[in-house]
Amino acid sequence: MQQDIGISGSPHSDNSVRHGLASPSEDGRWGLQKVPSSGSLNSIAICTVGELFGGVERQVLGLITGLAARGVSTLLVLFHDSELAAQARLQGVEPVILSDRNRSVFTTSRQLARLFRHRNIHVVHVHGYKATVFCALARRWCSFAMVKTEHGLPESTVAGVIHTLRNRFYSFLESAATRVAHATVSYVTKDLQEHYRQAHFGLRTTVIPNGVATMNRSQFPCPAEIDKGLFNIAMVGRLDIVKGPHTAIETIASRGIPQNVHLYIIGTGPCEIELQALAEARGIANRIHLLGFRRNVYDYLAHCNVLLMPSLHEGLPYTLLEAMALGIPIVASRVGGLAEVVLNETTGLLVPPRNAEAFAQSICRLYEDSLLRSEMGSQARSLQQAKYSLEAMTEKYLAIYQHLMTRTS
Repeated sequence: MQQDIGISGSPHSDNSVRHGLASPSEDGRWGLQKVPSSGSLNSIAICTVGELFGGVERQVLGLITGLAARGVSTLLVLFHDSELAAQARLQGVEPVILSDRNRSVFTTSRQLARLFRHRNIHVVHVHGYKATVFCALARRWCSFAMVKTEHGLPESTVAGVIHTLRNRFYSFLESAATRVAHATVSYVTKDLQEHYRQAHFGLRTTVIPNGVATMNRSQFPCPAEIDKGLFNIAMVGRLDIVKGPHTAIETIASRGIPQNVHLYIIGTGPCEIELQALAEARGIANRIHLLGFRRNVYDYLAHCNVLLMPSLHEGLPYTLLEAMALGIPIVASRVGGLAEVVLNETTGLLVPPRNAEAFAQSICRLYEDSLLRSEMGSQARSLQQAKYSLEAMTEKYLAIYQHLMTRTS
């Protein structure tokens, strides 16, 4: 059966690493590979793809910061030298970049094994399909324990049947690799823990919500695109079906929405051209601002009146927590992690997904009641600081890492 841990929180790629083999030993009680004792925890490895930039990447950056504050260094291993790599360098961490082509899975896995042995890594935290599969294979040659975070469900896209089938196959491989590696699995929401209950049957699991640092709205400048004389709504995320961007457009086009309500959509994705066409067809193109990728997302959030999240499903999005930290009220779908975190009528308003009329009614309510907006924003900020802080998240993951380090034969 799936066992809930219930944890509570109190250099460039080196291809000259010498190759070595190690026979992994297994802990029958925990279903985890035993980690050689090497004293206190000084470093861990985090491995993810790093191609895009979203919740996974923001959690990785947060963990790097939180662990560094506790004297634990992070070896960051990526398959793409992209935005995550750039931001990691700004934090003083030079990632190891593996090839994203991987013509031989065993060659790449052996490279990982050599890297972990060379850096004396005994705990590896993986995110996503590719990192999970390659690190699970690397355990054939190097002894380390794996921690895996599940951030959400596989997303439906507009890419067609073949892409969908390929994603399902990848999901199957990821699940198999998780079990083969006897990984300790963390979910960012209880909803995800329930969804993966059968897939992770017999593994050690826990729920660790995402967390963000304390923020102050006054520290962020107002972007040139934002007209503070308008009622501004922000939507942040990949422009794909699962994020509900079409519902967002239809919401602004709904009867009763005032003409000075503008929507700022931050992000890119396959639906971008289609959304622009929809806004034009509804006659609201002048009120829909498709801004693409923005590194300074906080600047936009801090100067908007409401965060709109019409997703069809969500794990625990960082944009939600960041808006809460900034004291922004939320209008969101009653799904997944959104329903777990947003306190309806207290920190925001929850409505059925795909229901543009219900979203419009909620926005009109906040538009007309500035006191309600202020109270919800204040309650959201207090809730974030109490339950979804970077410190709390870091301490809970650190407890897992330390536990794995101390379990010896």
